[in-house]
Amino acid sequence: MLRVVVGLAILVSIFAATALAQSLQEQKMCAKQAHVAFQYWKRGGKEEITGSDDYKDHFNTRLKKCLVLIESRGSLSGEYFNSALLMDAYESRVFAGYSWSSRKGKKYWEVPPLVCQLMPISEEKTECSSREEFDAFVAKYMEE
Repeated sequence: MLRVVVGLAILVSIFAATALAQSLQEQKMCAKQAHVAFQYWKRGGKEEITGSDDYKDHFNTRLKKCLVLIESRGSLSGEYFNSALLMDAYESRVFAGYSWSSRKGKKYWEVPPLVCQLMPISEEKTECSSREEFDAFVAKYMEE
């Protein structure tokens, strides 16, 4: 009986180590592909906009997908903007998009987003109404 228990413990530890190594390899490949996707997205930008762009990569183990969250902030002609896009780094499938721009004479909380769309895998696209709603949706994909 003791041999069986020890044997099972060894098999479990081997399986866990293999799964961890595979997961680390997937994360490494995902990080490289997310960088490629970000650079491709950035080349489509306009030169006259001043601002900053950044991205985060994440390999979602449940979905087996490499995700990239691209964020952009800046100004153009005295107006400020921010946008975010969650997409599959390999397939370029968009899971969520958010865009907001300031308006002269309005406080930031008075201005609704220009775009706020959530596109889950198995459901139809839905509209959202705030950055908080967008962020909550994205968090579900970026934490698994």
